[in-house]
This record gives sequence, C-alpha cells and structure tokens, in this order.
Amino acid sequence: MKFNVKVILSWFLVFVVMFMIFGFSGETGEKSEETSKGVIVEVLDIVMEKEEITPEVVKKFQFPVRKLAHVGEYMLLGFCLINALKETTNKKVLFNGLISVAIALVYAITDELHQSFTGNRGPKFVDVLIDFSGSVIGVLIFIGFIYWYNKLIKRSRTV
Repeated sequence: MKFNVKVILSWFLVFVVMFMIFGFSGETGEKSEETSKGVIVEVLDIVMEKEEITPEVVKKFQFPVRKLAHVGEYMLLGFCLINALKETTNKKVLFNGLISVAIALVYAITDELHQSFTGNRGPKFVDVLIDFSGSVIGVLIFIGFIYWYNKLIKRSRTV
C-alpha cells in the first residue's frame, strides 16, 4: 500500500463527498424540499422569464431534480472511490471499479437508513437503486478517462 500526497488527497475527497451526502440526508423533509426548490428556481431563472416561474412549474421539476441530485452525488462518490483505490492499490481498474460500487452501495443503504431518523424523511429502496446507478456511472466515467488517457499516451509515444 502506497502513502503519499495523492493517496491522502484522494481519500480526503472521498470523505468530503461522503460528509456532503450525509449532510444532505440529515436535512428534514421541509429543508430538503426548500433546498431543491431553490436550485430549481435558480436554474429556471436562467432559461425562463421571472413571471413564468410559478409554484406549479417549480413543482413539475421537483421530483426529477431530486433524483438527479442522488445520481450526481453518488456519481461523484463512485468517481472519487475508484480514484482513491487506484492511488492506493496495485489492483486492476475493473477490480477497483467493483469495489468502488460495492462501497457506494453499502453507503447508499446506510444513507437511506440515516434518513429514517430525520424529520419527514424515510428510507426508499428506489433511492438506493438510483444512488447505486450514479456510482456505476461515476466509475464508468473514470474508467473511460483512464482508457482515453492511456490511448493518448500510446499515441504520443508512437509519434
């Protein structure tokens, strides 16, 4: 096992993302809804006129935005996990990818359980699946970057 600045920074980022997810899960249902409404209004403000942004319009975007937030959080977690494992171990990238999504899945399950102790929130199996999907996407993006980077390196050596 290697320990250097890259390893420490990589694992630090994993824990930052985990704490961020934990923080969002610790918000009450009302607070979480207000947070997502605020994001929706800010985005709609860019693409729509102010008078077109009604409570009905915001409500239409509420569900997809909340689920996309799950995907985004866990996509970032999956990406950071596989990077930290790559920096720490000498295992193949696919093995690290499997370990990364397994860790993210366990974290998603515990995260949903955490929500059951938060006001007006509760665990949802579908959210675990969405979180898991996000981590798989993050891992696949990382593997794609590695593949692309290695192809560039080989190409530059043959030129």
